[in-house]
Amino acid sequence: MSAGEDKDNGRKREEEAERTDSSCVSGIVNVAAEDDGSESSDVSSAEEEKKVAESSGVHAEDDGKRGEGSSGVHAADGGKKGADSSQAKAKGKKEYLPDFPYSFRTVLLALLAVSALLFVWAFMFHPSMRVETITVNGNYEFSDAEIAEALGIHAGDHILKFTGSGRRSLRRSTPYIEKVSVKIRFPSEIVIDVTERHKLAYIKVPDGYAAIDDEGLVLEFISSSNTDIHPVLCGLDVDNIVIGRTCDVTDSLKFRKMILVLGAVLDADVNSTRNDGYSFYESVREVRAVPSGLIFMTIELPDDTVLQVKLNGIETIADDMQWLLYSIRADAFEGLPAGSLDMTEEEKIYRAYDSYLQ
Repeated sequence: MSAGEDKDNGRKREEEAERTDSSCVSGIVNVAAEDDGSESSDVSSAEEEKKVAESSGVHAEDDGKRGEGSSGVHAADGGKKGADSSQAKAKGKKEYLPDFPYSFRTVLLALLAVSALLFVWAFMFHPSMRVETITVNGNYEFSDAEIAEALGIHAGDHILKFTGSGRRSLRRSTPYIEKVSVKIRFPSEIVIDVTERHKLAYIKVPDGYAAIDDEGLVLEFISSSNTDIHPVLCGLDVDNIVIGRTCDVTDSLKFRKMILVLGAVLDADVNSTRNDGYSFYESVREVRAVPSGLIFMTIELPDDTVLQVKLNGIETIADDMQWLLYSIRADAFEGLPAGSLDMTEEEKIYRAYDSYLQ
């Protein structure tokens, strides 16, 4: 190798070393620059994060304060409301109108008081609570006015004034009244239903006559001066007669037979379809019982003549009285001489009084 070549090689090695050093230096410089950039970016990021954190801290503190304030207020209000609700539930009250000055119980009591006052006023003073009409049914012996007066009921009285004492006093005052009922018919009407006992016959007594019903109850006494007394039961031995009580007769069987005969006469009148003004019952003047057990009826006929009828048993008395009424209305006895009709047998026989003298 020559010296020139050695120089050239040395020079090349020096240039390569310089290049190597310059590249190392530039690498170091670049690394340092990169380190400086990263450090500066880290510093700026840290500063920005610090500012954001501080700003966030301020807002967090404000929000915390606001949250604490609102939470406190709501908590306080909720506590008050919860206390009020618990108190209301404890007292058992419902608050429909919180601002209404009176409680529900007070309003309810006031309404009840007003309703009671209105009811009392209507009960005492309303025109429909005053008697305007008095209707009486079933009375024959007494007029409507007499029945109402006896019960103490008058027009214009309060409709509930009547008491049961009036009915009791009416029944005690006369044996003619068997039952009486009083009904209220709104508006303003009183209905009186009367069940009367009816006179069926008269019994001769020392001072006159005693009127009796179909059970033998004495209804009244009539003086002997009254000549229009019929039908009269004759041939009875009466021991005791008191108004309002059943008459006491010696032969009760004979008495019952006479009552049954008159009852059959009434039934014949009721069941008759002919209305010619003739009353079979009103035409019977007398019913007499004789010791033999026979019964004699004295009847006034439509032509004012008198017919006497002889009866024995009462088994067919209803049919016998129906036949007799039919015969009278058919004028079967008109123009015949005075006499009697024998109905003791199945075949009825009429005999004139003159025939008994022959």
